Amino acid sequence: MLVVDDHPIVHLGVERLVEGAAGMRMCPGARTATAGVAVAAAERPDVVLLDLHLPDMVLPDAAAALRGACPGVKLVLFTGDSNRTVGQIAGLVGMDAVVHKDNACGVLITAIGEVAAGRRYCDPVISPGDPLALSRREYQVLERLAMGESNTEIAQQLGLAPNTVKSYVQSLLAHLDARNRLDAVVKAQQAGML
Repeated sequence: MLVVDDHPIVHLGVERLVEGAAGMRMCPGARTATAGVAVAAAERPDVVLLDLHLPDMVLPDAAAALRGACPGVKLVLFTGDSNRTVGQIAGLVGMDAVVHKDNACGVLITAIGEVAAGRRYCDPVISPGDPLALSRREYQVLERLAMGESNTEIAQQLGLAPNTVKSYVQSLLAHLDARNRLDAVVKAQQAGML
């Protein structure tokens, strides 16, 4: 397991927690996404605990880089942010689990076990539902919205029908609790999704 978090206390706490859990091995920790990618490429962890706010990359870029360096790795968003959109962010980025740092240690161990077994996990403190069910396609549409593209342009770029894009946009507006396309992009940027 690899921890990518810019707070040394998080590394120490997770290391102590994992010492007591059977079948878990810690990789050297990383304080930036760039360092985490290098460790993941060298160590090939099964699970990465990834902080929402890293100093060198936004979450979508960090997640993509880690997956590129270590295909098949399971990503757990491990955050102290209690904003209700955190679970939605995790879903849009394709996280396998999301866990709040204020939670009991058992919740983190449960989440790690669930993702290692190929299942998803969403901490009920963050969201009572399952925001991780959001698709990567929705995230791709969101990125295109941020570029100012119309539904027709998005459809051409992603190889979708314009009505399909319209459905994705409506879904994103609902998930982000946004009034319109611009509001969705602003909320996504404020939450660190873009």
